[in-house]
Amino acid sequence: MVFSRGVRILIMVICLGGACTPYRDILSPANRIPDATYVGSEECAVCHDDVFEYYRKTIHYRIRAFEVTGQERGCEGCHGPGSAHVRSKGKIEHTISFDRLKPAESSAICLTCHRNDPLFSWEGNLHALHDVGCNQCHKSHKITQEKMLYKGEPALCYDCHQQMKVLAEFPSHHPIREGKMKCSACHSTHGAEENGLKHITVNDLCYECHTDKQGPFLYEHPPVEEDCDLCHDVHGTIANNLLKQNQPFLCLRCHRGHKGFDGGGSHPTLSSMMTSCTQCHSQIHGSDLYSQLGEGGLTR
Repeated sequence: MVFSRGVRILIMVICLGGACTPYRDILSPANRIPDATYVGSEECAVCHDDVFEYYRKTIHYRIRAFEVTGQERGCEGCHGPGSAHVRSKGKIEHTISFDRLKPAESSAICLTCHRNDPLFSWEGNLHALHDVGCNQCHKSHKITQEKMLYKGEPALCYDCHQQMKVLAEFPSHHPIREGKMKCSACHSTHGAEENGLKHITVNDLCYECHTDKQGPFLYEHPPVEEDCDLCHDVHGTIANNLLKQNQPFLCLRCHRGHKGFDGGGSHPTLSSMMTSCTQCHSQIHGSDLYSQLGEGGLTR
């Protein structure tokens, strides 16, 4: 069940107020290793000197106490108190190894600190629902890419979303492969919005860039009002302008086309069937002007 943001805030307030065990305490690394105490990150560096050298260059190492009030900093902030691990000379069972955790468990540890919007909605995100954890995209010890990602966009996304990689190579595509856009320009990788989009509807997202298509127009094209995806495949198409089919076949999915012409000579409707409907209906997204027939025909 996915709750609205307001309901989730109410649940958190009730729990933190004492009606149930506080969220932070349930997920605290300190509660995962009983009878262990904190010894400091310097103890970790004795054996893990190579990892610690990279770690010192990350934002995680530079966190100050006031930024994570009530929580441990350093290695033990994520891996739990280290005294038992030190006494056992490095037994993996006496520390929190993220390789041994389920994606939801490892992500829960990250979320004890990273709870700002949109991560507040992480449990409803498509990645979380498909058992993808934070550490499958992010490195916590080493800076490799922006936001500590393993790879930059779109290469990281394409590791899982192979079909989108193929579509981005089609003749008509958004400029992802040219480096002028990223997947995260449209998709929220952490939020719970439908289909991982940054806006509630597809149209609201498209209108951020394509403002000339938004209107309002005196004569609207109903599919445009409803959903841009009805005509366009935003990840890539063979047809021009990201259309799902070339004209007139795309239009004929909804429209019967014009009736035949009984007079002599040629008629514009016949030639349009051999080319494209937008030869006459050029303002396909909407128009404020009458057509030559005295009604809104999206012709100008």
